[in-house]
Amino acid sequence: MRKNLKIFALVLFLSTFFFQVQQSMAIMSNSNADNSKSSNKIAVATVGDSVTSEISKVSGRAPYFLIFDEKGVFLKSIKNPSQNRRGGASSVVVDLLKKESVKTIIAGKFGDKMVRQLKTNKIEYHENAGVAKKAVETVIKNKRSKNAQK
Repeated sequence: MRKNLKIFALVLFLSTFFFQVQQSMAIMSNSNADNSKSSNKIAVATVGDSVTSEISKVSGRAPYFLIFDEKGVFLKSIKNPSQNRRGGASSVVVDLLKKESVKTIIAGKFGDKMVRQLKTNKIEYHENAGVAKKAVETVIKNKRSKNAQK
């Protein structure tokens, strides 16, 4: 009986150990998958929260930012936390873009402070008008053309 109890305890211990190792491996694999996802995201300052929304004429106080991956796939919409701020909107927006791993932003216009902060953080910016999804497709197409010429 004692021998059976020892074997049972050993099997229980080993199965628990292997289960924890398996969970750790799965967590590591998921975090690697998240990191391998787009880190070259594109943000568009828009007046609405859908891909057919018009691009906002202002960057720092746009109502929304639409986030796309580098292939132009829409990921999410973020309500601009600095839309109604009196000052410091560009800092809040650039921090948001960095947090979202954005490397390119599209808006109607960019102010001097915003441009300085974008350049400091190595975020490309493009002035554009029209529908968000089409602007993203144009920027991606232009990037591909530039890369093909190199």
